[in-house]
Amino acid sequence: MTIDEAGRADRGEGYAVNAPYYDLILPQAHWDSLAAALRELVRDARAVAEVGAGTGHFTEAMLGFLAPEAEIFAIEPARIMRAALATRLSRLPDAESRVTVLADDAATAEPPVPVDAVVFFNLIMHFAPDERARLWSRWAEMLRPGGVLVVEAQYPQKAEPVPPSVVPGRSLGRRRYETVSRADVVGDEAIRWVNAYRTWEGDRLVSEEVAEFDCHVISDERLAEELSAAGLTPMPDAPRGVRAWRR
Repeated sequence: MTIDEAGRADRGEGYAVNAPYYDLILPQAHWDSLAAALRELVRDARAVAEVGAGTGHFTEAMLGFLAPEAEIFAIEPARIMRAALATRLSRLPDAESRVTVLADDAATAEPPVPVDAVVFFNLIMHFAPDERARLWSRWAEMLRPGGVLVVEAQYPQKAEPVPPSVVPGRSLGRRRYETVSRADVVGDEAIRWVNAYRTWEGDRLVSEEVAEFDCHVISDERLAEELSAAGLTPMPDAPRGVRAWRR
């Protein structure tokens, strides 16, 4: 079934834990790589649906390379993430006339116009296979002919444990941030990510907060089967780190 991260965030779990760290915990190179892939794939779009916009990092990036008349529908159901999204957008002059924030989820959001691109970043692992099939069909229908659907490459590709590793983040003033992540197998096609968000000041550990996320595993092969069944065609030349499909 759907792993309702919006509901968990409202209960003080999941995204409610990692939201204060969200823009700090992934290396800048990772953000830049995905933003560059989007630039290559969707730069000519007139309307983009960004499903699971989070804090708006990629929303801001797209504003920087889409045409001035292009429109973005930033879809984010989690209230705490939407607060960060709206705060970011409020300081961007172009956003006022070009970005519409929809407080809906992937299954209910309804952009008012057909779109040229649909972006699913850091999202599809929250949906079970039968739910994904409905999502692909739904969003494929919203794409204009020739439109593109983009997801990030999934990791891991099968349900297997992932040993703990430290992911260095960024610094703010005297404090720096990092994440210790691991994944445990919790089902035939499911893992549980356990992320410890650590704040350091010099060599002193100031705080550590832990959030757990149950995720469905989707291999590239499974993803190809599902998106082909929805009537989409793979783009074999998609940039590294993403998978792209065209209507």
